[in-house]
Amino acid sequence: MPAQFILSAASASDFPRTGVPEIAMVGRSNVGKSTLINALVKQKIARTSAAPGKTRLANYYLVESPIPNPKSQIPKLYFVDLPGYGYARGGYDSVEAFEQLTQQYFDPSTRQGRHVAGVLQLVDSRHPDLPQDAAGYEWLLAVQAPVAIVATKIDKLNRSDQAKTLRALKEKYDSPVLAVSAAKGDGLDEVWKMIRNWARSDPS
Repeated sequence: MPAQFILSAASASDFPRTGVPEIAMVGRSNVGKSTLINALVKQKIARTSAAPGKTRLANYYLVESPIPNPKSQIPKLYFVDLPGYGYARGGYDSVEAFEQLTQQYFDPSTRQGRHVAGVLQLVDSRHPDLPQDAAGYEWLLAVQAPVAIVATKIDKLNRSDQAKTLRALKEKYDSPVLAVSAAKGDGLDEVWKMIRNWARSDPS
């Protein structure tokens, strides 16, 4: 589906205030946020890197929505790739800056004119028990937006380990858990179904 890069936001003043539904992507550095965006839109619009900590800004991508919004003349939505937590090549100051930008993104004081419709928290299915992910989830529970866990790189596990990992994630997180392989396209329809439900929600 048609999609395009719009801007990289360095602070709250850069966030678009268009009322278009926003789907935020959060997770540890190098967990696959950009790869998931590319897989969902079937275009290579988000730049990926093997080096953790590459995304230092909030990158906005405008996507043709799979469902029209009757209250809007623009049937579209944003995917927002937020900086990864848990790693920064620039050291402590960069980590702090990442956290500040993410906090600004979700802060109620910056939400006027914006519609954060939902949050996809990506967790590497090979490492489902990392404390950074658990801490990130606890923080996200307060952001006043629905959250779903996306277990990435599920194709790297055999069937037995896939089932074990998904059981562990469902026990650990009180949110929907979706298993995805961006490389093979597995699970993308389920992610889109979740996004459709969120995009239909009334922001008021």
